[in-house]
Amino acid sequence: MTEQERKHVEERLLQERDRATRMIKRIEAKEQVSQHESAGELSKIPSHMADEGSQTQEQERDFILLNRESRVLNLIDRALELLREDPETFARCEECGRDIEFERFDLIPWTRLCARSAKKQEGPADRASAAARIPAEG
Repeated sequence: MTEQERKHVEERLLQERDRATRMIKRIEAKEQVSQHESAGELSKIPSHMADEGSQTQEQERDFILLNRESRVLNLIDRALELLREDPETFARCEECGRDIEFERFDLIPWTRLCARSAKKQEGPADRASAAARIPAEG
């Protein structure tokens, strides 16, 4: 990895770290508002079950997003640390030892696997899901 590529990857990591941090703060603020509103309900009339179901579904979605963003933030922090301490190791796939493609770092700057190793690790369901997201040419 050249010095210019290393700087680019570091910049991408910092951008993604900022994005993840903002998302976590937004979800946490939304949860605080939700808790405050439910604690201060003035009506003794129970809300409709469908409303409660929607709120529960939204809370579950927020929890999943918060969990995902927290994991990504952890991966980013570990990647930044490794990039700064040992750029040679950072640029190599943890699975096979080959160089990780620069283009892959641009897409997923915290990756620890080359494209070939990542493809080997994903299962048939992952490939089918990815294929479903790719628009058909025509």
